[in-house]
Amino acid sequence: MAIPVVHVTLARESASSTVLKPITSQQLREVFPDSRAQDLGAPDLARVDWGVLDYFGWIHPAGSRGYVILPLQDELRGITLRRLMNASGKSRTHMCSWCHHVYRGRGTAMFSTQVAGSDGRRTIGNYICRELDCSLRIRNLSSDPPTYMPETIALKHKIWRLESAVTAFMHRANLLEDTL
Repeated sequence: MAIPVVHVTLARESASSTVLKPITSQQLREVFPDSRAQDLGAPDLARVDWGVLDYFGWIHPAGSRGYVILPLQDELRGITLRRLMNASGKSRTHMCSWCHHVYRGRGTAMFSTQVAGSDGRRTIGNYICRELDCSLRIRNLSSDPPTYMPETIALKHKIWRLESAVTAFMHRANLLEDTL
């Protein structure tokens, strides 16, 4: 089954701003048209602190799916992810491939998605912060657990790296081929 590519306009306040504009439930339905709003399990949008987000990500209450919405070129792009938690009894050090937060324990999960156009025959995946809270991690707004290896680079470079990683993942899933 092919994954549809849907574009929703109105993403950021300005080209130089890294602040994500508030997303409405209507825009959620437009980004993920194959899902009903209640099936998405989105959090209460009125309670989201949009001023600290580079992308909007959340985990479905069932725990096995995640959703990410990224503003790109004045459009909102979305990707549905399947989350596989580390069930191993052995705690290992893992690093999020998007924000580079290093966990001593089980802070990451394997997120995967089907590659668009492969009819479900091909998937890609990455270890990502298990709550999809990378925007908070790069700003040190979420310290549970603290990073095992703190970074000293400027926030604007962390933001650029995070946005580049999310964009590259979506591109590898063939969801952005018409914009790059």
